[in-house]
Amino acid sequence: MYSTKFGLLRQLLFVYQIFLLAYANDENDLIVETKLGKLKGFIIELENSEKADIFLNIPFAKPPVGELRFEKPQPPEPWSGIRESTNFGPSCMPHVRRGGFGTLEDYSEDCLTLNVFRPHKKSDQEEGYPVLVWVHGGGFVVGSASHTGFVNVTNNFIPQDIIVVSIQYRLGPFGWLSTGDSVFPGNIGFWDQTAALKFIHENIAYFGGNPNKLTVWGVSAGGVSVSALTLSPHSRDYVSGSVEMSGSTFAAWASNDVVIDVTKELAKALNCGNEDSKKVKDCLKSKTVDEILEAVKETGPSRKGINFSKYEPRVDGDFFPEDYLELIKNAPKKPAMIGFTEVESAIFTLIMGDQTITSVYIPFEKYQEFGEDSLKQFIKEYVASEAIFGEKAQEVQDKVFEFYGVRNQPKNVDYKFYLDRYTQILSDTQFIIPGLLTAQEKLKNGWPVYLYQNEHYNKKNFPDDFPVKGALHGSEYTYLHGTTFGPMEFDEDDRKFQKLLTESVANFVKTGNPSIKQLDWPKLNKNHPLRYASLKVDATIHEPLLKDRVDFWDGLTKNYSYNIIRGLFTNELKKEKEEL
Repeated sequence: MYSTKFGLLRQLLFVYQIFLLAYANDENDLIVETKLGKLKGFIIELENSEKADIFLNIPFAKPPVGELRFEKPQPPEPWSGIRESTNFGPSCMPHVRRGGFGTLEDYSEDCLTLNVFRPHKKSDQEEGYPVLVWVHGGGFVVGSASHTGFVNVTNNFIPQDIIVVSIQYRLGPFGWLSTGDSVFPGNIGFWDQTAALKFIHENIAYFGGNPNKLTVWGVSAGGVSVSALTLSPHSRDYVSGSVEMSGSTFAAWASNDVVIDVTKELAKALNCGNEDSKKVKDCLKSKTVDEILEAVKETGPSRKGINFSKYEPRVDGDFFPEDYLELIKNAPKKPAMIGFTEVESAIFTLIMGDQTITSVYIPFEKYQEFGEDSLKQFIKEYVASEAIFGEKAQEVQDKVFEFYGVRNQPKNVDYKFYLDRYTQILSDTQFIIPGLLTAQEKLKNGWPVYLYQNEHYNKKNFPDDFPVKGALHGSEYTYLHGTTFGPMEFDEDDRKFQKLLTESVANFVKTGNPSIKQLDWPKLNKNHPLRYASLKVDATIHEPLLKDRVDFWDGLTKNYSYNIIRGLFTNELKKEKEEL
């Protein structure tokens, strides 16, 4: 349905940006000198007639190629002369040849670059402009900084006196493989992100930015990333605050040791064995990109179920010396804006048929076949399987079905109800409950937390008979970056919502509080642990957010041996603690 036009608007925006680059003439060129050398950027005019300075393709690490593949990023080499920074650099290699987000991007292993978009005018603050660091999403396997470009984000944030930096990091097998030991612990993508933060901290003053005011911001895997960056002792001191949208380290797809089995499977497909970690790593380094991508294709790019990402982070004893629960207790308490959309996973269950990232899609022609048995079968196979719960499996399956398949069931139940509840199970387990867990744990440990649920959507962008309507996963991209996952008809309400969302994020970046004139947004406290901003055109504050769902999943975790949300046995946390 929507997937037939997937990426059309984004491609038009990309072409527009190329047009802008082509017409950035000599008199609009500008030079900035950093610790590593001089950069030549260009100037663009914004919609409000202000100007922004654009610097693209700035290296923050050595190219991670050859012997540096699968290794932590190394500091970049200085350059002589003036480095052209007027075109985006290549995107990091995705785990499939077509990249998952369109066809216009250039891919390379040599991709550890960032981009700086700043106001052309000098800041009137002595310490410089606050900085908003964008970490792209894409399930840790696809995506890039060029995907969201610079046109919309500059129009949204430059007039609010904020510098925006977009960064890249290694993806798929290049960024997340792990043999589960100190030889090949994994999380290379997080080390890349940390190297980018270090570079920004050391160089942003040359661009007029405040190195002590770096807010990290991301959606989906980007949201997971910024949550992780606030916790790791290697990255957290660079961060002054976080905007964590639809992504939490507590989600099974966002952090899980099953990546170790995926690594073994890939190594076997590449004839690299799967026992001696050093030999496996060395063998994988010797393979061509084409050979690795062919092995990913052979072993499958994604999986069905709650944990859809095959190449993902893990608690490794290095980037994360402890479990996230412990790190939240011990890390410095930085302001966090945390939230998600109303119907997160509908984008995956009913709209995007591409199995590059996940395999839970129900095609339009199969909608009416989806009923009670379909939902029960999904719960049996992918939520509470016998392989996980043993003799307790049927008991857990019944509880999950009772909550999602029976609760508040209408009199005239049809396929739309079951598709809605199928989507709700995935939304809750993949995004909503993990996000609420992050918010609750940060609140419990003294972090300033501002919670939201994005409820704005344009009804005209859904067919009349579409079974699940609401704000979809990643819908913030439309308002913050101008990119969409399908055809989008922008109206006056969309423009009002865009203003509310961008001003809230901007205020959070500048003050650590997202409140704006039309929305006094209180932070969480022990008496109001689920108080939240309902983000829509007429935004309001409500509570408690989805308490019935929070209580349901909390009860399952306490009463059984397996934590479905995190994708691990409850005794694994104790074992993990002892090993680390």
